[in-house]
Amino acid sequence: MFSTPALLSSLLLSLACLPAIPAFKSGAPSSVCHTMLPGHGKEPQPLADSPYLVQVSSSFLKQDERIKVTLSSKTDKPFKGFIVKAVEVPSNNIIGTFTLQEDADDYSAAQYLACTHPQSSITHTSNVEKLGQTVEWSPPDQFTGSVVMVATFVQDGYTYWVNVTSDTVQTVPGEMERGAAGVVAQSATTVALVFILVSLL
Repeated sequence: MFSTPALLSSLLLSLACLPAIPAFKSGAPSSVCHTMLPGHGKEPQPLADSPYLVQVSSSFLKQDERIKVTLSSKTDKPFKGFIVKAVEVPSNNIIGTFTLQEDADDYSAAQYLACTHPQSSITHTSNVEKLGQTVEWSPPDQFTGSVVMVATFVQDGYTYWVNVTSDTVQTVPGEMERGAAGVVAQSATTVALVFILVSLL
């Protein structure tokens, strides 16, 4: 029969051998911003099997505009934790600013995370099950180029998916967009005037 000290030593040894599971119940820390790994002691699930999506409201964006970024479940399987960031393609640098909508139903379920600068990422506020989260993202001033949203979804302590990505978003200069629209409008006006003159002949 084991003595009490022997049992205690055996128990402590068993606990020491267990994988570390950081308790990120109130949101991911900035230390995981680059790896996007929750550190749950197990390998992430295959991306091809992810039951979750990262969707953007538009694939084109002017410099002074915002797009909606939605994290959701394909199969109504809830997730407990998440972190999402925007990265420039192909440098993979974290870029832009997220905004939470104070009048949204899911406002209290998310919070800002300063990965590289304030509001550069969004994470959960609790491990309450959720089916979706919608935020807004805007590019930095004068930025043009390609951006992808990247997220990690945590379903439970040992089941999670890392680097789930959205479609690519192309940011273009607002002036260029308006200039192109002006050329189209001018061309349409010219064609209309020519048509009227021909009709009068």
